[in-house]
Amino acid sequence: MRFAHAPVVLAALAAAVRADDLAEALARADAASAAARAEPDPPKRAKAVDAALAAYDALLAERPKDPETVPRIRRRRATLLAAGGRPAEAMAEHDRILAGPSSRRDRARALLDGARLLQRGSDFHGAERRAARVVDEYGDELELGARAWLLRGDCNRSMARLREAEACYRRVVDRFGDEAEACIASFDALAILEIEARRPDGARRWLKACAEKFEKRAARGDRYGAMVGRLLGEMKAPSMLGGGPAERR
Repeated sequence: MRFAHAPVVLAALAAAVRADDLAEALARADAASAAARAEPDPPKRAKAVDAALAAYDALLAERPKDPETVPRIRRRRATLLAAGGRPAEAMAEHDRILAGPSSRRDRARALLDGARLLQRGSDFHGAERRAARVVDEYGDELELGARAWLLRGDCNRSMARLREAEACYRRVVDRFGDEAEACIASFDALAILEIEARRPDGARRWLKACAEKFEKRAARGDRYGAMVGRLLGEMKAPSMLGGGPAERR
C-alpha cells in the first residue's frame, strides 16, 4: 500500500524534469534573443533574430496549449520582433495571447504591451483605445491599470486632448498611490500641463503633493527607496520651472 501513489509521484517527477528542461531551453532562447538585439550589423541582426525566433517556435511546439508557457514565449517573441523592426508581427504576437490559452493578467498585459507598441508608432488613437480596454475589461484592481491610465494620459496629451489627459493622470494619483512609477510619472505630467498652461503655481502644488507622498519612501534605505529616489530625480517638471529638485518641496 505504501507504493499506491507511486504513479502520481513519478508523474510529478517527470513534470519537474520537463519544467527544468523548459527553463533551460527558454534561457538559451533568451540568450539568443539578447545577442540578436545587441548585434550592430543589420544583416547579421536579421539572421540572429530569425534564429532566436526559431528557438522560441520550438518551445511553442512543445507546449502549444500551456496557459503559462505560451504567453511568456509570445511576449518574448513580440519584444524581439519589435526590436528587429517588425512591429506588425510583434502586435500579432500580443493578439495571439488574447486569442489563445492565457490568464487574466496575461491578457491585460498583452493589451497594454500592444498599446505601447502603437504609441511608439505614433498611433496615439489606437494606443489609447487599446489601453482603455485594459481598464474596461480587467478593472482597476490590477496594477497594470495604473500603467494603462498613465498611457491613456500620455496618448491624449500627444493628441492635444489636454482635459482628457489631465483626468487620466488624476486617476492614477488618486487611485494608484502604491504604484510609484506610474504615480510619480503622473504627478510630473500634471505639473508639466500646468507649466505649459503658464500656471507655475499649479505646477508647484502638484510637485509638493508628490513630495509629500513619496519623499519619505525615498529615504527608506532599501531597494524600493532607491527606486523611488531615482524616479523623483528623473522628474522633468522641476527643471522646467527652473528650480531643480527643490521645487518639489
